[in-house]
Amino acid sequence: MPPWLLYLLLSLLAAPAAWAADGDDDDSAGDEHDGDDDDPWHDDDSAHGVAEAVEIHAHRDEDHDTHARQTIEGAQLERTRGQDLAEAAAQVPGVVAARGSGDSTKPIIRGQQERRLLVIYDGVRHESQKWGADHATEIDPFSAGKISVIKGPAGVRYGPDAIGGVVLVEPPKLRTEPGVGGSIQFVGVSQGWRGVGAARIDVAPAAAPGLTLRVEGNYARGAALRTPDYVLGNTASEVWNAGATVHYRRGGLHLDVSYRHYDFRAGVCFCVKNSTPDDFEEQIAAGTPNGADLWRQSFNINRAYQDVTHDTVASHLHAFLGRAGALHVTYAFQHNDRQEFEQTRRAIQRSQFRFLLRTHSAVVEYHHPAASLPRGGLTGSVGVSGTFQENVYRGVPLVPSHRAVTVGVHAWERLTLPRLELEVGGRYDHHGRHSFLSEGAFDRHEARGLLDEDDCEPGDETTRCGRSFDGGSASVGVLLHAVPDLLEIKLDLSGATRFPNGDELYMNGSAPTWPVYALGDPTLGTETTWGGSPTLGLRLSWLEAQVSAHVSVINGYIQFAPELGDDGQPRFDVTIRGTFPRFRYSAINALFYGIDGGLTIAPGAPVSLVVQGAVVRADNLETGRPLLFIPADRVEARLQGRPPALGALSDLLIEVQAEYVARVRHADERADLAPAPPATFLLGAAVGGTIALPGDQSLSVGLEGRNLTRARYREYTSLLRYYADEPGLEVRLRVRFDFGHHLPRRNPPDA
Repeated sequence: MPPWLLYLLLSLLAAPAAWAADGDDDDSAGDEHDGDDDDPWHDDDSAHGVAEAVEIHAHRDEDHDTHARQTIEGAQLERTRGQDLAEAAAQVPGVVAARGSGDSTKPIIRGQQERRLLVIYDGVRHESQKWGADHATEIDPFSAGKISVIKGPAGVRYGPDAIGGVVLVEPPKLRTEPGVGGSIQFVGVSQGWRGVGAARIDVAPAAAPGLTLRVEGNYARGAALRTPDYVLGNTASEVWNAGATVHYRRGGLHLDVSYRHYDFRAGVCFCVKNSTPDDFEEQIAAGTPNGADLWRQSFNINRAYQDVTHDTVASHLHAFLGRAGALHVTYAFQHNDRQEFEQTRRAIQRSQFRFLLRTHSAVVEYHHPAASLPRGGLTGSVGVSGTFQENVYRGVPLVPSHRAVTVGVHAWERLTLPRLELEVGGRYDHHGRHSFLSEGAFDRHEARGLLDEDDCEPGDETTRCGRSFDGGSASVGVLLHAVPDLLEIKLDLSGATRFPNGDELYMNGSAPTWPVYALGDPTLGTETTWGGSPTLGLRLSWLEAQVSAHVSVINGYIQFAPELGDDGQPRFDVTIRGTFPRFRYSAINALFYGIDGGLTIAPGAPVSLVVQGAVVRADNLETGRPLLFIPADRVEARLQGRPPALGALSDLLIEVQAEYVARVRHADERADLAPAPPATFLLGAAVGGTIALPGDQSLSVGLEGRNLTRARYREYTSLLRYYADEPGLEVRLRVRFDFGHHLPRRNPPDA
């Protein structure tokens, strides 16, 4: 029996009171599950009929969200198959995918890194070791039927940590009409000679009304990535996913139980290893990694590498109570097992770093019945949530193990009038954590003057250091339909709180996927942000546009930046494992502001133009200097042609893409390890279409190319920029076969 499964069974038997859920997590669960509209419990036919990824719904969640929110679905989402979650989310203006030291990326929203973002899959907050620059989000992008990005503080609905935004990932809707449907998909990528195969099948047995079953899985393998001039040695990867869902519906009760497994293995680029500080400086000056001429493109994964598995068991219970409202209950268990392997003697087979993260989460949310007013209606909910989490670390000294509990309560109300929607909400969360430091780790922090024996409880082998935090959030949102169906104005005023992570408090060391020497600060407190974001939406027959401005002040912002010596030069730590630039965590007050958005000229016409872009700035309010690692200004244009259908061939698309990324001039280069990379211009193209086949079947084919000019460039927010260029030319071929997906609509159920 797998250790994580044994742990789950014991926990279910021995500690039911600890089934707490992340407050962040799932107060949104009901909202994400059925759409964050006026009535998230409204159950229409589109929500439970058969819906494929290529379907674009007329009703969109962001139309009723006072936050700046955009959704990727339908054909736009389909084009991202073969990419990871961060690359898919980067289709939204204001979102950037930052590469680590291998074949993985992490999302950045409006300059906020992943530790200030929430990723919620199917109503459950994703829990993982997300502090590392090379720790990709362990969610299968093929399992997404819709990805919604909420930009800006969203603490009331989604809980602590939602300072920068939320990425909501929803699976494709389950079928309820009797029958069988699904899809089979293949993706081939020239970059890294990558091949991907995926399949999903849904079954609704006619003999068991109300029952739906889903099974899905995929496998991908790729060789080392290649820049225009050289191979990024040891960046091969292998990933597979599997999942199953059981849905049962009877009357006003809906029950979903699902299990998902994620398995990822990837090398760490040889380029991030340095023997001395001079090696690091010489590599930056040369513009080419040391030894790059010796690396060859291979599917082999050598040391150093990472091996990660993530298992999730989740259940949702919806109870529609008629005139009494509705109740939603979610419970989830997640088991994240991360192992990292250093370069060692061949006789050593074990990992040098192992992180086991086990998380129980639950939420109970009650939606009161809609109240009718003379000119509108009132909807809202109240909920309680909590999390019990255990992090066990074994290996080279780096971070301590810990146990943590988070509990939260929240409430929100929404007033809907003919041309105005007003939402107010509030939230309170408490977080308690006990960290278990080894004697050496405690002594190192004590020597820095950041811990003493009065702060902790000495034990036989470890010292237990306890911290507790409290945080509150509030929000006011306004949606004005200034000219119905033509012009709308949103204003979001929100606050959110983030509790410091264990690595920010106690980290002392480096790891293969974290090739810097990082120093935590046990005295750090909470981050609290207050911000505002006005959004303007315009819809004309010849123009659609959405533009958002944003500004937020973060008190106690935990900055992670290079540590400089008295001479203003970066400091390095030389260890038996190599030489690493020293980074440290410190608390400052920060100001973030910017603008992002996009427009479409001639939407729906045979030829249209899509333009989108983003500008973001961030300053240290104490020194007036700009912060590091804030994304560069960027603008993207896509000229799209949609020829008319040719017999059975439909959904034709011909597209030319151009992206310009400016050189970062708003950073304090005196505090950085290397100058910001120069401006970049990338050219791409795409073509695709769908062929209707007999028997409710279809075949979709797409071909897309990126960086067709083979331009050399580096992404400012990526760890890789200190060592090497970004991957070069990429051509991606997608082939998808769908079956059993054209079924008659049902009448809306009585709920």
